[in-house]
Amino acid sequence: MITERISQFTPPQETPKAIIPEVEITPEQKEILKSAIIFAEYLTGRWPQVDTDVELSELSEGVETISRMNYYLSGSLASMLLSCAEKFTEMDETRIPALRDVRTREIPESTRKILASFARQIGDLDYVPTDHYKAKKIHVQNSFGKVSDEEYSRLRTQYIWKGGSGPSFDEVPEKGRKVLKRGDDQFKVMCDPVEAYGPRRVAKVNIEGKDYYVARPDTILAYKVLHLLQSYEQKPEKFNADFRKLLGALKEMYSDEELEQITQQVLTDYEDAMEVSHIHRNEGKENPPAYERKVPKFIERVLSNPQLSPEIKTMLERLKK
Repeated sequence: MITERISQFTPPQETPKAIIPEVEITPEQKEILKSAIIFAEYLTGRWPQVDTDVELSELSEGVETISRMNYYLSGSLASMLLSCAEKFTEMDETRIPALRDVRTREIPESTRKILASFARQIGDLDYVPTDHYKAKKIHVQNSFGKVSDEEYSRLRTQYIWKGGSGPSFDEVPEKGRKVLKRGDDQFKVMCDPVEAYGPRRVAKVNIEGKDYYVARPDTILAYKVLHLLQSYEQKPEKFNADFRKLLGALKEMYSDEELEQITQQVLTDYEDAMEVSHIHRNEGKENPPAYERKVPKFIERVLSNPQLSPEIKTMLERLKK
């Protein structure tokens, strides 16, 4: 298999350590983490994260193997997998779906412990499909009516779709079900394709000899900031506690500047996407309303909340500049 590499090893950033709160991993969480690995192995075995195709190569006058990413995992499952790995490799976001390593970073034990403290059962599977994967799914959808119903059903089962398209709970190995939260009368794992703003930022981790592709750790913090801006008032105590732990963990691997840069990029990408959506919704109107930026209003609203933790306040004030 030919895979492009420009890999270099980057040790943890030599920046002042954040004060990391003491965390305790419960026996229940340890069992959930073990289950998460088993579930991820089963899931990616049935629905591979990477396609491998053989193509003719004019340069070599032969054939070459091309690898393309289908999707990467996000949300709680991604965090749990990161907590079980000793290092991760950042992928070149400009080349996805092609696979190209950029640099590798260690995951300190203290960081792994904090990420493990977020371990919980998942109610649905969060994943981010690449454009390559989306195009293949559209091709399947367009085959409806052109092939037999049996063939169409067979083609659909080769991909993950939104809703109850995941594996049935009975299909998942018994030890892999511990990480799953099963609703009443629910037969299959619910799947949720998550919107990623801007470039796909992906990390590769190796656990027990198998590679998994997950959301990059720094983007986990960036999306946590976006989510707290959108809904901080609903559960401020949880946001305060989670943000403090997560920020402390990631400062073991990234500098303040790196974390602020990626967070600012995600917020900018989100704003751009909202503006495009606003334009589309008002297309054709004689006097369409001007787009009002959302992020500055979010920040001002959250900063005015007296329950805001010092860690969140500091970051938001720096992002506002």
